[in-house]
Amino acid sequence: MDLSTIERLMQMLENSTLNELEVSENGMRIRLAKTAGRNGGAPAVVPTRRDTPEAMAAAEIAALMALPDIPEIDEAVIVAGLSGTFYRAPAPGAEPYAKEGDLIEEGQTVALVEAMKMLNPVEAPRGGRIVSILVADGEPVTPGTPLILLASD
Repeated sequence: MDLSTIERLMQMLENSTLNELEVSENGMRIRLAKTAGRNGGAPAVVPTRRDTPEAMAAAEIAALMALPDIPEIDEAVIVAGLSGTFYRAPAPGAEPYAKEGDLIEEGQTVALVEAMKMLNPVEAPRGGRIVSILVADGEPVTPGTPLILLASD
């Protein structure tokens, strides 16, 4: 859950008749509650004759949960999973696994990271087109170092 979503939930809670809201998404849970007003009392909820408090709360929650779909990010960054040396090809002088502009598939090996004399494949987390290779061949990398910029195609 990103900061803009949390801010939007806070605004929606502020403008609603609810006093408290709890949302779970992808293992992350957030609970928002209104604070007491200036006079020390909680904000008043005035139900109409037609709606019960439960029905109003259910409608408010449904409205809050109907957030617009956030489009999938068009680009992804493939990062190093461990410390070592980055190699674009399986051996010196060999063709690189992938070049800028290449269309690759999910799980395809796009590079290697040598760590403790072991060659560890760097695999694409999804399919797409390689926009940029961010690390030079033979450069040292650490966990989390951005290696390759990948765009949806």
